[in-house]
Amino acid sequence: MLTHRDSVKLRYILLLNVLAALVPGTVVKGRANDPLLHATWWTYEQHSAVVAVAAAAILGSVLIGFLMWRNLRRWWVFLLCGSLTGAFPSLFYLAAAPLTDVVLATLLVMLVIGVIWGALMGLIIYGTVGKPTAAGS
Repeated sequence: MLTHRDSVKLRYILLLNVLAALVPGTVVKGRANDPLLHATWWTYEQHSAVVAVAAAAILGSVLIGFLMWRNLRRWWVFLLCGSLTGAFPSLFYLAAAPLTDVVLATLLVMLVIGVIWGALMGLIIYGTVGKPTAAGS
């Protein structure tokens, strides 16, 4: 059963995962830097980073929520989940964007920034909601 405390924790997790994915996503800010600008299947006017950041935040939150539900609350689990969330935008573009040398260099920068920043955010998530309490919640 989902309690009020659990729903508050999930909101914190989602917010921190958005921040974990947003920082590497800022590498491609601006319409001219959109990796999907020349993709034939991306016909929307919106910047594709909105989709990448939102998908990373949702998938990272679901992963952390699942691992907390399974009572796997080690600091390194949160570190790895944060790294995966931070790296997801670059992995999304690696799979979806037409690769040129400029796009590949940008994605490598996003990957490095995302892994490092995501790991830090994962540790913050652990400190905020992941530590097991004496009551076991």
